[in-house]
Amino acid sequence: MCTGVEIALVSAAVVGTGGALYSGEQQRKAASQAADVAEQGARAAQEKAKYDEILHRERIRKTLSTMRSLYGKSGVDATGSPLLALEDTAAQGELDALAIRYGGDVEAARNRSEADILRMRGKTAQTASYFQAGSTLLQAGGDYYKYKEQKNFMTRNK
Repeated sequence: MCTGVEIALVSAAVVGTGGALYSGEQQRKAASQAADVAEQGARAAQEKAKYDEILHRERIRKTLSTMRSLYGKSGVDATGSPLLALEDTAAQGELDALAIRYGGDVEAARNRSEADILRMRGKTAQTASYFQAGSTLLQAGGDYYKYKEQKNFMTRNK
């Protein structure tokens, strides 16, 4: 028959162990959800960069078209300096478009790295909870052993 003290010791061990495991699982889930948000941020950064790159290329195309039109209206031949100006504008526009794409790639990579770190932290918290649960069980076993030893000592010394 179990005494109240034994029931309390076992109950404390069960609650402490269960609490540690539950806490680790909740931390892992929270980290996983935060990682999912970071992954979404990565996809959004790349989509925005792709959109901005398309808009920039369209602006450059219109700028070049306007330049050609103005050259034509003014009677300037599109050779020599005017041609160099068109080529320079097109080249600079392409560099800017590539920089926009690169910026999106960098932002996406940063978000993916953050997601990886969050998932790793979640797994670490879950693993730590296993050790905490094991430690709680060992502590409870030790407490129970001490209780039994004290009970036996008191019984022998009556």
